[in-house]
Amino acid sequence: MGKKLTGVSTIVLTTMFLTGCSNPFDTMANGINELFALERDDTEDAADSSVPSSPDVSETVEDTEAGLSEETSEESDTDTSEVETLDYSHLMNEGEPVTLGEGTFVVGEDIQRGRYRATSTEGYGNLFVYDADERLSVSATMIEASDSNRSRSSEVVLFLDEGDEVEISGIDDVEFVPYETTEVSELTPGQWVVGEDFPAGIYDISLQETETLGYLKVNTIKDYETSRFALGSSAYGGTTEFTTAFEAGEVVTVEWVPKVVLTKR
Repeated sequence: MGKKLTGVSTIVLTTMFLTGCSNPFDTMANGINELFALERDDTEDAADSSVPSSPDVSETVEDTEAGLSEETSEESDTDTSEVETLDYSHLMNEGEPVTLGEGTFVVGEDIQRGRYRATSTEGYGNLFVYDADERLSVSATMIEASDSNRSRSSEVVLFLDEGDEVEISGIDDVEFVPYETTEVSELTPGQWVVGEDFPAGIYDISLQETETLGYLKVNTIKDYETSRFALGSSAYGGTTEFTTAFEAGEVVTVEWVPKVVLTKR
């Protein structure tokens, strides 16, 4: 017999020696089966330890979709909260008459909220309105109603909401009278609402020749102008005639020119 015995031969000889009275062929078969059983168990254990368990695919997809849905919802809420449309409907045909001089006045304390026609009866100066977010919503230079200089206006139509601040400088008396909304074809300085003061549509805009520069601005949300037109003196980039379209709900603001005329096409 060779110097080295295989593992199976060793088991067979050992088993035959220890079980001298038993059937040698049965003993040999049992030994071989036990050896292969041990090797198979070891192989299966190694395979189990090397292959990680697979995650539940359906649970993973559901978790991912839930996470994306939550993120999308949060982003949507954030976008919605950042966009604030201009809505003056609650101020239409509201207000109480009052006369104010120079100084700073708070809406809700010194003057009631509403829509007003403000008229300068004495003095020449400026009127500014800041909303609760300190945003400048109205800027007007006003002359006395009796002044023959028509390069500026003596009145401005404006909305005043709770918490707004009104600053008046250089003007001794400004009369605030509640403005009754009606359809108009001319816009004086101030704030006008498409669909309330004049119908939506396409318009030719015109104004008298002037050496001053003014603006016509269109807004639907705060701090963002849909369009802006320079009016008046061509030397400063202004124009006295142009055509544009207005949509219902837009707020049109006229500044620093006496008036503009609307001609609907």
